[in-house]
Amino acid sequence: GRWGLSLGDLEQGDRDQLQIPSDVHGAVVQDVQPGSPADNAGLQRGDVIVEVNRHPQQSADDASKALANVPKGQDALVLVWSNGGNTFRVLHPTQE
Repeated sequence: GRWGLSLGDLEQGDRDQLQIPSDVHGAVVQDVQPGSPADNAGLQRGDVIVEVNRHPQQSADDASKALANVPKGQDALVLVWSNGGNTFRVLHPTQE
């Protein structure tokens, strides 16, 4: 989509491979398009999107819908679990 990332559900295999604690829920980033808003925000494969605009996400479907519902031209604030900690990232939409 317009944010330049593909998401997947957080499976047990992902948790094991990426050492994600069981209390972390959300959508795992599977792919990031170079030069996209997600890339510019520093998102990487294996990051977990925990919140979108301060709303907790439980699945890839939830996160995809939340990102799709961000009004055109507005930023999306995402809370990302990565490397053992949470950080906020801002996705700036590209000019269309």
